[in-house]
Amino acid sequence: MTSVTTWQPRRLLLQAVIFLAFACHWAVLATMPASNAKFYTIYWNSSNPIFRIDNTDNIIDVNRNNVKFEYDQVDLICPVYTPGTRDDETEKYIIYNVSKDEYETCRITNPNPRIIAVCDKPYKLMYFTITFRPFTPQPGGLEFLPGHDYYFISTSTSDDLHRRIGGRCTTHNMKIVFKVWGPPPAPVTASPPPPATAKPSWWSVASPRTTASSTTWMTSTTAPSTSSTTKKSKTYSKHPNEVVKSEELTLGSSAPTAAKLIVLACLAALAMR
Repeated sequence: MTSVTTWQPRRLLLQAVIFLAFACHWAVLATMPASNAKFYTIYWNSSNPIFRIDNTDNIIDVNRNNVKFEYDQVDLICPVYTPGTRDDETEKYIIYNVSKDEYETCRITNPNPRIIAVCDKPYKLMYFTITFRPFTPQPGGLEFLPGHDYYFISTSTSDDLHRRIGGRCTTHNMKIVFKVWGPPPAPVTASPPPPATAKPSWWSVASPRTTASSTTWMTSTTAPSTSSTTKKSKTYSKHPNEVVKSEELTLGSSAPTAAKLIVLACLAALAMR
């Protein structure tokens, strides 16, 4: 009895854990976004209407609006025939990845072109799958970068599989463009102007200059004029000896006047007695 009672709680706990795990799993799946990756199938033969020259079905946009790490795929299916079909009624191709100029002229000028597929076994089902991702797990594989175009053509003829000029690229328009979608470029915003730097301003400063007679300014064009000056305030430009002689003459001329005043004072004093 004891073993039965201990087993049931463990079993219930295990069932609860399993139920919880499944509930979490479905909750995660419900929150994941739906896949937007697309799959294309292209029959690479001359009777496919995708190669008609009067339409643009051979221009295919890939990876448009896909979520991150989801990439479109395309299957290139080679022509296949039932056993017993004559060999001259079969179609064989080599599909090349070429430049835009080679695509437009149907002329392969690259001496080592990149080969995408070789359809040379008409009685066997052959197809080649291409994933439009920007990286490749194989060395030397083709990478499809966002915003770029990739051009595929076939220049083979019924009697020359390796022909690289014209062929069914010219006669049956057997060429395709895959345009890998890329996010629109970010709008270009004008950069703010650089901050204005203050330019140094130079101001003319007048420096005073002192002379013997007056003070003038270096920026003045005319010196101030004086109405009258005495001999002592006059600016001397003569020799120092000449200045001393002039002062002696001035003092000498005032000495007789003082002697006359003394004599007159003495006479006035005698008269009063």
